[in-house]
Amino acid sequence: MENKKLKKAFILLTTLFLVIVFSFISIRLVETNLLSSNLNKLKYLHLQANIYFDAMQKYIQTHNNTEIIQFKENWGDDRFSIDIQKDNTNGSIYYISIETVDDSHIRLSQKIIK
Repeated sequence: MENKKLKKAFILLTTLFLVIVFSFISIRLVETNLLSSNLNKLKYLHLQANIYFDAMQKYIQTHNNTEIIQFKENWGDDRFSIDIQKDNTNGSIYYISIETVDDSHIRLSQKIIK
C-alpha cells in the first residue's frame, strides 16, 4: 500500500517537472519567433527608407527648389516622414532626413550638395 502511494507521488512529481520544463522551452521558442519577426520588420523598414533616400537624393540633384518643396508637401507614404531643408548661407546644400512614424526609430539623414 505504501509502495503504491510512493509510486503515484513519484509519477505526479515527474509529470509536474516535465510540464514545467516543456513550458519554459515553449516560452523560449515563442520569444525567439517574436524577436525574429520584429527584426524582419525593422530590416524591411530600413531597406524601404534607403530606397526612398536614394530616390530623394537623385530628385534633389535634378530638380529646382520649388519642385523640391512641392515634392515634400505631396509626400504620400504614411509610414515615413521626410524633412528637406535648404541651407540659408549656401543655396546648393540640402539637408534631408527620413524617419519612421511609428516607434521603430529608423532615421536616415544626410547633407547633399547640388
